[in-house]
Amino acid sequence: MDLLLTLAEQTWKEWAITTIAAWSYVGVFVLLVACGLGFPCPEEVALIGGGYAIYQAGLRDPSAGGWDDVALMCAVAMLGVLLGDTILWWLGRKVGEFPERIPVIGRHLTPDRMEKARGMFERHGAKAVFFGRFLFGIRAVTFFVSGSLRVPLPLFLIMDGLAGMLSVPISIILAWHFGAKLHDALAYVSQFHHWVLLGVGLLFVAVVAYAWRKHKAGQAAATGAAAKATASD
Repeated sequence: MDLLLTLAEQTWKEWAITTIAAWSYVGVFVLLVACGLGFPCPEEVALIGGGYAIYQAGLRDPSAGGWDDVALMCAVAMLGVLLGDTILWWLGRKVGEFPERIPVIGRHLTPDRMEKARGMFERHGAKAVFFGRFLFGIRAVTFFVSGSLRVPLPLFLIMDGLAGMLSVPISIILAWHFGAKLHDALAYVSQFHHWVLLGVGLLFVAVVAYAWRKHKAGQAAATGAAAKATASD
């Protein structure tokens, strides 16, 4: 049964990738904007589709499908990612604490997910935007909450853009390079995303540990200052 489910998932992804590739830049842009708004599809499908579209273009025309086209696809993909995320930020700024008012998207912004996202912002501030991009379950909620908490748009775009730069270009390049073997492209991009998640997880732990040590040092300093003041009295 597990094998059949895996094969079905692979088949679905390959169909989606080839369909996106047929629409090239437009398909990648539209799907990434939709993913940013909570459409239930992994972003990696759109990114692999972008790389595969460049590979297919090279087969049709030897003068196409080079690094220039890859760079353009990366730029289009980043624009789609940032636009979808920014729309959620804007909705959060406008609607605030009432996500249920938003048609379709609002049903993904559940109270439990909203609470988790707020907790991330309480602990990490705007850095939650960076970490939230890698959390599929609460990614859209994180961007919505960032708007409701009035995170400045330039800071939001910087954090979101930095996170996007970790996955978008490499995913497209891998799919382009391994385009002749779509199964391999899927496997390599999936493996790459796992490594990115691991790296982000380690970074998250390091940030939490640093914040905790800083908090404890502040408490110790405050205790020492209070003890000195008591002694001098």
